[in-house]
Amino acid sequence: MALLLLAGWGAPAAAAPPDGPRGSATRSERVVPASATARSTGGPGVAALAASWSTGQVAPGDTQGWVWNNANPLTVAYQVGFSPTGANAAQPCQFEVTRRWYSQQPGGERRFHFQIRNNGAVTCAATVLLSAQPATYDWTVAPLAPGASGNYRWVEQVSPTVSYLLGLSPTGASGSAACQLEITRTWYLQEAGAVRKFAFVIRNIGSVTCGAQVRLAQLSVPTTWYVGTLAPAASSTWTWNNANPLTATHLLGLSPWGAQLTDPCQMEITRSWYVQRINPDGTAQRQLVLTVTNVGAIGCTATVFLTPLTT
Repeated sequence: MALLLLAGWGAPAAAAPPDGPRGSATRSERVVPASATARSTGGPGVAALAASWSTGQVAPGDTQGWVWNNANPLTVAYQVGFSPTGANAAQPCQFEVTRRWYSQQPGGERRFHFQIRNNGAVTCAATVLLSAQPATYDWTVAPLAPGASGNYRWVEQVSPTVSYLLGLSPTGASGSAACQLEITRTWYLQEAGAVRKFAFVIRNIGSVTCGAQVRLAQLSVPTTWYVGTLAPAASSTWTWNNANPLTATHLLGLSPWGAQLTDPCQMEITRSWYVQRINPDGTAQRQLVLTVTNVGAIGCTATVFLTPLTT
């Protein structure tokens, strides 16, 4: 195992939304309903659909916060997908995840939290698809003060033909305050000598200093494509049509290429969202849309990795 902690810094961070009843516009968290279709989380190397449930009707621009209680076993990482419904011939139905974080409650329970948004122009719904993947690697990160962030690098142990799913098991909750750690960014970089690294930022959005066990799942990649050369800060957006079956979630990864002696090639999937679109013949299809951005200082290229986590 090889992990580098590059830096920590102390910019203030907004607190996580509290549990509570529904409101309008930005909504407080709600617990995944007991009626959610729950499934096994699978075994080593096997992704599984942990649960699925409906968002209900969500207005354009509206957000919802959800919490998955008792996020066990502690060694799995979670990925959220959607199967939107309610598109019409003129407007697609679109949903994306805007935030995700893990918490340890004062009693020791782990929870997985995430926020979603209807980023389309029509009121519609979606089936939330929560996938669980057992970790391939795990290690401890040092405690972060409230509002502080840590910037980390995972030095790849295999050839750059896999993608990574990041999860956390926070530790250090107090008797009255939860440990809450948000994954704010993930990206990939290639350094001189063709070394690929997986980079991520964790932020303490709670009120108590605490740390975590990192749960990093490594997954093989059946589908790839080339994005072409991107200048620094440039982006390209891609659509994966017929994202079937409708019960599948997807993990996206990148293999950057074109590092220089002193400058790495750094690429990030800055957005991804699911779409239901009505075809001209009246049939519906699900699409996965993603935006790749060059977040480095030099022009370079990348290959997109797409892995279905559940079928």
